[in-house]
Amino acid sequence: MISQKLFRFILLTVLLFIAYPYTQAAAANPPGPGDVVINEYVANSSITEWVELYNTTNTDLDISGHYIDDIANGGGSPKVIPSGTIIPAKGYYVMEFSSFLNNGGDDVRFLDPSQNALDSTSYSSATAEYSWYRFPDGGAWSGIESDSPTKGASNGGTGDEPWVPGTFEIRIFDVEQGDSQLIIFPSGYTILIDVRESSWNTGAGAAYIAQKIRAITGGSHINVGVLSHLHLDHIGYAGYGGFWALMEVEGITFDKIIDRDSGVWVDGANGGAADGLCDPDLEIVWHNAGTQSGTARNWICYATNPANTNIYPIRELAQLGSTTQIDPPDAGAVVEIVQVDADGVVMADGVTPLQGDHTNDPLPPSENDYSIGLKIRFGQIDYATAGDSDGEYNTSQFGYTYNDVESVLAPRFGQVDVMRANHHGSGHSTSQAYVDTLNPDVSAISCGSNTYGHPAQVVLDRLLATSDVYLTNICDTTRNYGASVIVDGDIILRSTDGVNYTVNGTPYVASDPSSPPPTYGIDDIVINELFPNPSSGNSEWVELYNPTPQAIDISGAWIDDIAGGGGAPQQIPAGTIIPAGGYYTMDTNRYFNNGGDDVRLLMPDGTTVVDSFTYTSSSKNKSWYRTPDGGAWASSPGSPTKGAPNP
Repeated sequence: MISQKLFRFILLTVLLFIAYPYTQAAAANPPGPGDVVINEYVANSSITEWVELYNTTNTDLDISGHYIDDIANGGGSPKVIPSGTIIPAKGYYVMEFSSFLNNGGDDVRFLDPSQNALDSTSYSSATAEYSWYRFPDGGAWSGIESDSPTKGASNGGTGDEPWVPGTFEIRIFDVEQGDSQLIIFPSGYTILIDVRESSWNTGAGAAYIAQKIRAITGGSHINVGVLSHLHLDHIGYAGYGGFWALMEVEGITFDKIIDRDSGVWVDGANGGAADGLCDPDLEIVWHNAGTQSGTARNWICYATNPANTNIYPIRELAQLGSTTQIDPPDAGAVVEIVQVDADGVVMADGVTPLQGDHTNDPLPPSENDYSIGLKIRFGQIDYATAGDSDGEYNTSQFGYTYNDVESVLAPRFGQVDVMRANHHGSGHSTSQAYVDTLNPDVSAISCGSNTYGHPAQVVLDRLLATSDVYLTNICDTTRNYGASVIVDGDIILRSTDGVNYTVNGTPYVASDPSSPPPTYGIDDIVINELFPNPSSGNSEWVELYNPTPQAIDISGAWIDDIAGGGGAPQQIPAGTIIPAGGYYTMDTNRYFNNGGDDVRLLMPDGTTVVDSFTYTSSSKNKSWYRTPDGGAWASSPGSPTKGAPNP
């Protein structure tokens, strides 16, 4: 039996446990390698610098006595984290300080109590009030800074809404003065056109596009990459950024890369050393090029070298007119390559083709004029994009020529619903004739702050006269943008049915171009009935039939018998018109042979045969005829129905 004293002790213990349930709980453990990581930091601030840590685990962790430090063996003294600091599961801890991290580049390190590094990162520069960050929390470091730090909260990444399966999307990314587009079909089939870099020695553009690809698609794979042309603001510089960095640094994979046939690396060419190494200044053999730059030469060194296994096996030269080289599996999806390597374009002399090697010309053509053009269709939605193609003949002050590529492009595109303005809205592009032919409901301009005058006022005015205009940014600040929509971000088209679509939330309805009414001519007329053997005193005759819904003028055509013999051809009088579904008969006398002959309808040139019929015999007062009118010839002659329907 329990004594009263023992009973009171047990009761007090239970009451204390109930009142203070956590006093006996185990203390939080310290983090191991990878458990807590540097997640975001602001290194350049007039207010306060800070470093954010993130707990990647599902358990609270004690980071008391740990440190945040900058570069090892230099810089400021490590900053100790106060005792009793618990970072919750999937939670954050932020330390603030001032004048600790260098604006021009430094390290950021998370150290254990013995000052061994548990995590570290470095940066080469820091923009005031911007942050470097991981996305998602605890994931890979972003290649670009964020202008909207998320101190003590989840990192927002690029802010892109993920693609929804079953949706057709065109995303014209806001990459400032350059171009990059992502097209996603309802099946998830993806096309990436261009990757802008701002300078030759950066990969920030590729890092940004890689991050957007992952945020939008949920993965790191693109079906087809397309390089519109070999300029830095479209493909980056191989060895640093652009498509090279996507594949070699950012881990973005492709099924194929569609490139133009600008040239090829030939080891030892033009005096270079045959050493298996590409000399971009000597060893490029040009195929279709005018102006050329380090961007083009280094890309060719990279892309045409079999040793570069991320690009060489998957690179294909664009096939003009192909609708299968880029082949989404979706019903109603067609991607047509309507232009590559300046096909069909001639210089201002009207004779010299742009195709070929013009790199040594005194005034070479612009690289812009070799841009790849794509017509992308889903359902009834047609989208036109053609890089930096020009639309006039002119000479640049920098020693090259602009050429009228758009006059060739326009009829290949035909009418479209949405058009990306060529060359960022340059005054040398998007001509009046081009706009009139494509006649879009929506026009898009990708540009940023620039010194080129993009977009030109004349281009804005002609686009606004025929379409709604969307721009990624206010670009040249001197322009009158009128009713243009300044997105200050990505221009996004979405559709689920291929007919109804939105552009940044504004609804539109696609419509196929109305087909012009068909036209008909003499070549649509048929010989319908022949009466070659009448009784004495009556005429032979030939009946013609118009099977079309349109009256046809047959003036000057000829009725003839056997070719190279027989009677002279008989000409149909001027002013002779056969009504729609009607007849014309010509009477003849002793013209057709009773024992067999030909009857032929000839064009007014007297040579071209429109229709003919051969018979081997003729019965008295019987006719050879088609049944029904315009149909197959009857197997035997029958009772004539001159100028009336055949049986």
